[in-house]
Amino acid sequence: MSPDASSKKGLKLGKRKSQGPLPPGVERRRRLRQERRQELLIQLWRLVFFLLTATGLSWLLLTLGWSLRSASQIQISGSQRMDENVVVKAAGLSFPQSLLSLEPGQIETKLMQELPVQEVSVQRRLLPPGLDIQLVERRPIAAASRMGPNGIERGMVDREAHWMPMDMAKRGKKPASAVKVEGWISNRRAVIARILQQRDLLGRPLKTIVVKPAGDVSLRVETLGLINLGANEALLEQQFKTIAQLTQSLPPDLRGTSNEGLDLSDPSQPELKLRPAPTPTTPAKVSDR
Repeated sequence: MSPDASSKKGLKLGKRKSQGPLPPGVERRRRLRQERRQELLIQLWRLVFFLLTATGLSWLLLTLGWSLRSASQIQISGSQRMDENVVVKAAGLSFPQSLLSLEPGQIETKLMQELPVQEVSVQRRLLPPGLDIQLVERRPIAAASRMGPNGIERGMVDREAHWMPMDMAKRGKKPASAVKVEGWISNRRAVIARILQQRDLLGRPLKTIVVKPAGDVSLRVETLGLINLGANEALLEQQFKTIAQLTQSLPPDLRGTSNEGLDLSDPSQPELKLRPAPTPTTPAKVSDR
């Protein structure tokens, strides 16, 4: 046999041996690698499916589930006069609206500006979806007026003398007193508040608090008439005591319409301004002719 023939026969025998069965250990490792690849693909498809499903459900929940569709989903507490419709209008809410897109802080600020309230708390409720709003009403205590850019403005003030526009005040309760504040200005709010809170110590009913543009404050009290307090806030307590003493001691003929006013700008030296006595008229002489 020639060398070429023997080499060809050797190649054929080598091919037969390579195509034969692999050793058991090698075959097992190959099969394990294939199983791992298949398991990895299955896990990857499961993860993709889960992410797509979760994203879809979240979108449906946010767009359809967690949304405000009507005023009935708003729960109001702390006020019997202001219902859901009043709050919706004051807050400028529209329906439908995503619950998560709402900013509680902005709603609180808007309600403080539009409603007669001194405190507002707004919280989102996810289950069931809605808004929980707690209000602390600002009750008007006196009618008031002030000078605005277009002339005299009418409104009310609460116990702390905060200004309440008339349209806002009408949404709350009626004033708790018959006192009127004329010429309300913000820098005298603290003085007005102290007078309103101490009004029962001024003897007979306090009728009017008058604030001048320069800051001087006067009172109209039923028993003593007009009382000038001046602009010194530090003297208020002493002025209150003086008014109470004069209410008890001042003779009836010197009270009210009998005088032009009581100056208490210096409460240690009260000054009563009396009205001048009327001049008697001289009867005309009758002629004999």
